[in-house]
Amino acid sequence: MRYIEHIIEPGRLLLSWQAPLGGGRYIVAELCRRGHGNEANLVYLLNTTDYAESRAVGFPGDYPGFPPDKEHVNVLAAFMRRLPPRHRGDFSQFLDAIRIPSGEKISDFALLGYAGARLPGDDFSIIHPFDDATPPFEFLLLVAGYRYHQENVPRDSLKPGMAARFEFEPNNPNDPDAVRVVIPRVSEHTAGYVCRGLLPQFRRWIASGMAVEGTFDRLNGTGDRPLAYLFVTVREAASSFKTDELVAKASS
Repeated sequence: MRYIEHIIEPGRLLLSWQAPLGGGRYIVAELCRRGHGNEANLVYLLNTTDYAESRAVGFPGDYPGFPPDKEHVNVLAAFMRRLPPRHRGDFSQFLDAIRIPSGEKISDFALLGYAGARLPGDDFSIIHPFDDATPPFEFLLLVAGYRYHQENVPRDSLKPGMAARFEFEPNNPNDPDAVRVVIPRVSEHTAGYVCRGLLPQFRRWIASGMAVEGTFDRLNGTGDRPLAYLFVTVREAASSFKTDELVAKASS
């Protein structure tokens, strides 16, 4: 089991919403950190394409209890209810599941981003965008859309530690900026995608020659909605992958 060794404290977090019945995921709001403290304001991205498209496919327009026509400050406590409290006896097991070493100093704001804060009862999740993060750093990545590709990348063939590859997919009919995930020891077929909230960063990391490496971590979820996770490391220079070959393939 690998652990996150370098915590990146975010300045903002993205609130995403997924359309019902396996629809697309949209960035509908931001949690903006207040100064250097451990508090945040909620800001809806009302004038963005994502927000407009989410409304067209069923997004009610707000996170429950926070209408978009009002200002929302100091909201972190409300969102932290999506995570187990630190005083729980099994909190160390929760940290273990998100690959953060027990005893690691991490703010509540950062913890929310690293955990993803998904709940079975709604369609929201939190994304740490790693804006301007300086390598080295690590994080868990939920492979978007894996359940639609498991016929070609069977769940029983996935083993912890298997290397993953990230490739640009300019001919993708839904999003020419898409970055697909491939697990070559299983199949050269697409296993899923990098989520939209991290696409700009992944493309920048790869295009600038950073070593972006993923290994399969685990499979969670249910039979109908399996969730595949990768452990991702970002470094200044290539190690196990050859950066020049990766960039060339990603750009083809």
